[in-house]
Amino acid sequence: EYMGTTAIVMSALSRVIHDVIEYTRERKTFGQPIINNQYVHFRLAELQTEVELLRSGLYRCVAFHQKDRDITKLASMIKLKAGRLCREVTDACLQYYGGMGYSKELHISRVFRDLRLISIGAGSDEVMLQIISKYMGILPDITKRK
Repeated sequence: EYMGTTAIVMSALSRVIHDVIEYTRERKTFGQPIINNQYVHFRLAELQTEVELLRSGLYRCVAFHQKDRDITKLASMIKLKAGRLCREVTDACLQYYGGMGYSKELHISRVFRDLRLISIGAGSDEVMLQIISKYMGILPDITKRK
């Protein structure tokens, strides 16, 4: 389930980044396309890098699964990263649309709202962190408390 969720997220995030690149090429401020601003194109490059790193994590998880290895920790890590990346990418990309980004006509508005569920549904970020902590051997054993 976590791997499927991550695959869907990568596709959605890639579209969001593609759409904002097209928008910032067309939209001009101070006589220049927004994309010409160094901060904007550097930030979009960073976001795309994060999506590609998530893809690498997913491929690694799939490879482990095909070899019948325990993927619980890695699957939890990519699910956690996917949820957090959804918030980061959609928030950053929505910013480039300004107030227009909230209009129902734009895809970014819906994705900004809908992808927030990734960090809540099918195991919240906190649950993922608990699983990862357990597999790292650092989750306190609350049954031994006095």
